[in-house]
Amino acid sequence: MKPMGILRDADMRLLAALWRELAEAPAAQCDAALRHCLARLASHIGASNATWVAAGREGAAAGDAMSGWRIRAAEHLHCRDERQKMARALAGALEAGEVEPYAGAIVRDAGRTRCQLRHELLDDTVWRRSWIVREALADERIDDRLNGAFTVTPDCETHLVLDRRHGERPFGEHERNLLGFFLLGSTAFQRELLLARGLLGAQAPLSARERDVLAQLLSDACEKDIARRLGIGHRTVHQ
Repeated sequence: MKPMGILRDADMRLLAALWRELAEAPAAQCDAALRHCLARLASHIGASNATWVAAGREGAAAGDAMSGWRIRAAEHLHCRDERQKMARALAGALEAGEVEPYAGAIVRDAGRTRCQLRHELLDDTVWRRSWIVREALADERIDDRLNGAFTVTPDCETHLVLDRRHGERPFGEHERNLLGFFLLGSTAFQRELLLARGLLGAQAPLSARERDVLAQLLSDACEKDIARRLGIGHRTVHQ
């Protein structure tokens, strides 16, 4: 990650408070903690929307512009349904071998924790002609983006993506430093998010039902209560 400038005391206090809140959140409520995290970062850094993305790398085929990296999960602060459709469309396009300039620029530096302004990745012309701006985010009028990538393993990364609309001031060095500093203190939280989705140390991501069961198992509920709450058999919970 690029050297960071000095942050104001108020910034440091806010980030320290956010780290503490995330550390104290019950493991069974990691989804709520993630939404809280996105809301706090968007508010303090200044963003119209915020997204968390988990990315994983498998064996890359010849000519794969993404070097084997694929989207494994995504959560959004606002416009969640529309953004989930966008994430699925992008994941499908990348799987089919299509090139998306912004996503391709991000994976060029995969393997190290980093925080990058949009203009450090793509020039204005390429960015505004890209599918992300012209189609996927057109309704939100997104015009600038800040991406923070946290490397968990050589084949697993998480990304925090902040967006600003057309007419808003582009992200600058101060905002990049804020997000970058947050990433440095978020190791345990990032791993917890991945574990809750079966994306760390598992052969395949957990299904929605499996995630529901895991969340209940991390609470104080017994297996019989979990089965009753989820409307499934006790044996299913036990497995």
